[in-house]
Order: sequence, then structure tokens, then C-alpha cells
Amino acid sequence: MIYLDHAATSPLRPSVWRVMEELVGRADYNPASVHTPGGTAAAVLEDARARVAEALDCPRSDLVFTGGGTQSDNLAVLGFARAHGDGARILVSAIEHKAVIEAAGRARREGSAVEMIPVDSSGTLLEDVLEERLAAGDGRPTLLSVMWGNNEIGTVQPVHRLCDMAHRHGGLFHTDAVQAVGKVPVSLADVPADLLSVTAHKLGGPVGIGILYRRAGVRLEPLSYGGSQENALWPGTQNPLGAAGFAEAVHLAVAERDVAEPRWTELRERLEARLAESVPGLRVHGAEATRRLPHVLSVGIPGCDQAVVLTSLDIEGVALSAGSACSSGAHTGSHVLDAVGVRPPGPYAVLRFSFGPATEAAEVDAAAEAVARVVGRLRDGAS
Repeated sequence: MIYLDHAATSPLRPSVWRVMEELVGRADYNPASVHTPGGTAAAVLEDARARVAEALDCPRSDLVFTGGGTQSDNLAVLGFARAHGDGARILVSAIEHKAVIEAAGRARREGSAVEMIPVDSSGTLLEDVLEERLAAGDGRPTLLSVMWGNNEIGTVQPVHRLCDMAHRHGGLFHTDAVQAVGKVPVSLADVPADLLSVTAHKLGGPVGIGILYRRAGVRLEPLSYGGSQENALWPGTQNPLGAAGFAEAVHLAVAERDVAEPRWTELRERLEARLAESVPGLRVHGAEATRRLPHVLSVGIPGCDQAVVLTSLDIEGVALSAGSACSSGAHTGSHVLDAVGVRPPGPYAVLRFSFGPATEAAEVDAAAEAVARVVGRLRDGAS
């Protein structure tokens, strides 16, 4: 099977598993316990926190371990809204992950003012619109949440400018960096975000653990209660084994990025060129963006049923996704594609290819050939 769905989950890397395996029997205890095994587990947890902090260029005390990227996004957005009450304003881009959009929707139902900032056809935020919206804040507590790199079409936002813009207007800046860490340079020393979300399983780490960076002094209301763990922001028994795996995965991804980023970019361009040559009418989503994530390519194929194409590719031995809960017919089913103006009049198959550490050129070539075969069969059958 050719696996090209790393943006969904990148399988556990062997070196990450070895780190976790070596800690079984030593760190699989409750770090909050006062006995020796608990102290060992706590030491492993804090060492992992320090390693993640080093990778992100931030103080270790500002990192909160959570259950994953969705939980980190929810804690950032809804935690801000609840901490600041009815006067809170939340601005989000139109192509945010559903974890941010739905958290903002809950905040709206609880009394916050929520505004959606549009994007252009490349998926890049319209900065002039954002400037106007931020200026209209009248001093109210404001959070701007913009994804560093989009999970569906790969658009990389100008986060340096957006963070600066939010701060100039007295607001806070949150970014979902789940797809960006290890793929493009991500440093909290360079981009002084107030809140930042990352998860392990996009990096070849374990499922079920993430972090939220929270700059010291940023007020958040916890989403659950019952303990003082993680500064009472994510209470409950902590996961030292998962944290150690997370730290190893982040360390590897950041250390390898200088080599991996240009390699993935070459693979993406290679795949894009082969698909464009062999699939008439192919559309590349986000192609006009100034910068795209190196490991993500999203394309649309008019006249083909989405479910049929994905199922046929799976039978051909190619695993990928649409990047969203898409459906066949006159609508893509993706709020991201809607936001960038992709509204096909009929069946439209969206395919998202995403690469990992072991993805090879031969796999990319084979995947392109499989797509051409599947689309050719479907179009011949429809004629």
C-alpha cells in the first residue's frame, strides 16, 4: 500500500516507539504521586516538556500537554472566550480547522462576538479586511486565530504580519501549527504568538497527545475540572509515555526539516506535474499562494464521483483522503474550498496527497499513474 495521507496521521516512527518502549515499567505511573515511581514519571514528563519547548523556542513553563490538536484549539479559543466573558471578540479565518471554527461557534452561543475573515482564491487571508475588523474592536478583549499552514490545501499564512497586526490593535494571536511544525520553520522566538497548538500524530508521534503553548499571563478558562495538573488548564492524569514520544517526534521533525522541506517540495511539484499531464481538467487548489506547505497537494477532478475515486484508488493500493468530509455532487463538502471559490456545478473529486518521512519518488509516480487509470476508467464509463 502506498500511504499518502500523512496530513491525517503519520504512522508512529520506529525511533519514537523505541523511546516509549524503553520507558515502559519506569514512566508508566502517575506523575502526581509522591512515591518514587511517580517521581520518575514526573521527571520523564518534564524532560519531554523541555525538549518540546526547545524545538519551539519557548519557555517550558508555557507549555500545556493536552489530548491533541483539537483539544488544544478548543482550549485556546473557547478558553479565551470564557475567561473574558461577554465582551470577548474572536476573529477566525474562513479556512480554519473545524476545531477552531466550531469552538468559535460555541463561544458565539455563549455570548462572544465572532467574526469570520475572508481569504482570496489562494487561501491567503485578506489583510485589509482584517485590519478594519481589528481596528473596530473598541478596546474589547480580542483573539485572532489563524492557521499557520492549511491542512486541506496547504496555504501558508504570513503569520509574522498577522501576529504583529493583532498585537498592534491590542489583541492576542493564536495559531494552529499542527501541519506546520517540522514542515516549515516554526519558532515562537520569531513569531511571538500568544497561543499555539501542535499535536504529536502528525509528526510520527503517538495519537492522543498534543500541546498548547500559552504565553505567560494569557488568561484562559479550563474546559474541564478536577485537578491541578498542567496548571489546572488540562486536569487529569498526565501521560509521560506519550509526552516522551511526542518530544522525540518533534525533535526529529525539526532536526530533519532543512533536508525534508526541499525534498517534499520536489515531490509535490513532481506529483502535480504528472497529474496535470495525465488528468485533463485537473485543478490544483491553492496553487496561487505565495507559499504552500511542502508535504500537501490538493487537486480537484471535475466530472468524477469523489467516493468512487477514493475507493478505486484504495483498491489500486493508494491510500489518501479528500482532506475533508467531502461528498459527490454539486458541492465539495469543504468549507475551505467554498472559501476559496471552488464551487463546481457537478461531480467533483477532491484528492489530498500528503507526504511523510519515508515517502519516495517512485511512490509518487505510481500514485499519479493510479489516479490517471481510475479517472480514465470512470470517464470512459460515463461517456
